Amino acid sequence: MEELRPLLLSIAYRMLGTFGDAEDVVQEAYLRLHREPEVSSPKAFLTTVTTRLAIDQLRSARRQREQYFGPWLPEPAVDEYVDLADRAALSDSLSTAFLVVLERLTPDQRAVFLLGDVFGYSYDELAAILGKTPANCRQLAVRARRRIADNRPRFDPSPRQRDELVRRFVAAAEHGDLEALVAVLTPDATFTGDGGGKGGFPRPVQGAGNVARLLVGAFARFGERQLASELVHVGGQPALRMHNPVGRTVAIWSFAVVEGRIATIHGIVNPDKLTHLQASGHADDQG
Repeated sequence: MEELRPLLLSIAYRMLGTFGDAEDVVQEAYLRLHREPEVSSPKAFLTTVTTRLAIDQLRSARRQREQYFGPWLPEPAVDEYVDLADRAALSDSLSTAFLVVLERLTPDQRAVFLLGDVFGYSYDELAAILGKTPANCRQLAVRARRRIADNRPRFDPSPRQRDELVRRFVAAAEHGDLEALVAVLTPDATFTGDGGGKGGFPRPVQGAGNVARLLVGAFARFGERQLASELVHVGGQPALRMHNPVGRTVAIWSFAVVEGRIATIHGIVNPDKLTHLQASGHADDQG
């Protein structure tokens, strides 16, 4: 039954956007399974319990996020260090931009959308998992798709071109070239930083010129702190891992590329949201 854990973690993380909470939910699901004397389908049981616990956890978490300092972003699922994409087709559903859009949904809508549209569960299966009728689940799915239709990220198709664009972005930022930075950004580009009161910005920065000036200042500070950047991927989309000289991750910036330019940057610097990356073999900061 342990072979089901990756699937359960994939569902729980996409529901909650945090690895610690996802692991707690999955562990509780297994504990409940062991307390049940007879379970005809462990997979159905574990999926049902995981989903229902995640819905309850999400309702509680949303009340807590109302008190969060500044924008709240999900913990980044860096592809190189976190394996949650069960197959390539599911990778985009781990991107920061996609998970941010899912925040617009109610917990029930999020569960139905993820299980149905991402993991391929039927309405009959969804009804059994959520304790609703197939008609109710179909209605929830329609509402979920409608709520995210205009905001769902539409990524450029070529991974190579996306990566090359981010490399040009880094070169321009490191050299303080405002004109070159503006050229790789969409006119309405947005930078959203999540520091949780420990860094970042209290509100999103909008507009190519404003974002470019912010980035030049940020990379200047990176140089002063001897931070280096590494191209990684979050949900198949390009991202930068900023790390100090001993390898500790201090920030993840995720990019959404649209029509050959960077439209959105989600920057996570809250250290509480990067602990899962420190455990992947990178040394802790000793200084």
